[in-house]
Amino acid sequence: MRRVVLGALSALLFLGGCETARATSLTTPKERVTECEQVCTNVGMKLGAFVVMMNSAGCVCEPITPPAVSAPSAGAGALSGGATIAATAAAAAAIMASQQQQQQQRSATVH
Repeated sequence: MRRVVLGALSALLFLGGCETARATSLTTPKERVTECEQVCTNVGMKLGAFVVMMNSAGCVCEPITPPAVSAPSAGAGALSGGATIAATAAAAAAIMASQQQQQQQRSATVH
C-alpha cells in the first residue's frame, strides 16, 4: 500500500512539473521587422535575423557584403541575441526578488 501511494505521488510530481510554456504570450507586430530593417540600414548593415523570446524582440544585423574571413552564421547571431534577452530578463527578475526581500525585511522590522 505504501509503495502504491509513493508511486502515485511521484507520478503526480513528475507529471505536474512538465509544462511547456509558449515562446511569447503577446503577438509580435510586423512593424517590428520593419523597425529592425531600419535600425540595421542606419548602421550600414542588413537584417540577418529577427529574434523573439519571452515577449521581447531583437534585431540581428549582419554586414551587407560578406567578409573575406569566415564569420559566424546568422544562427549564432540569433542565439547570442536570444541569450542577451534571457540574461536581461534574469537580471530584472533578480532585482525584483531582491527588492521584494528588502521590503519584507523592512516590514518585519516595523512590526
